Amino acid sequence: MENKQQKYIELIKGLKSLLEGEDDLISKMSTVSCEVFHAFDHLNWVGFYRRTGERTLKVGPYQGGHGCLVIDFDRGVCGRCAREKSVQIENDVTKLPYHIACSSDTRAEIVLPVMKSGELVAVFDIDSPVPGAFDETDRKYLEDIVEMI
Repeated sequence: MENKQQKYIELIKGLKSLLEGEDDLISKMSTVSCEVFHAFDHLNWVGFYRRTGERTLKVGPYQGGHGCLVIDFDRGVCGRCAREKSVQIENDVTKLPYHIACSSDTRAEIVLPVMKSGELVAVFDIDSPVPGAFDETDRKYLEDIVEMI
């Protein structure tokens, strides 16, 4: 079976081809969500929360079960990512008092800020039912993917 790094390399190659010449943010988010979700078997939610207010995120394009519709910057791992504008890796969300359980199956989460001209426009949220699912390999390649948006 392919290792995680090789899967990411192939995923990024495909995304570059799919996104070439596209400038619509929603189209890019939709394509990225779909491709990342289908690239890995251990994910149960992949998508974006768009910044729609000073301290508000609303669900955007995603794959998987239902997500929260609205997240305040003061709530959850996504809110923390938006507040701090930094990558969040949580490999046991059951231990976080501030975690928002949109799915009772989720055990691990990685959230990355999506920035444009120095401003937060969205966060990219990826969930897994597998504890400990995310590491620095995920961070590195997902940061590269976010840069494509």
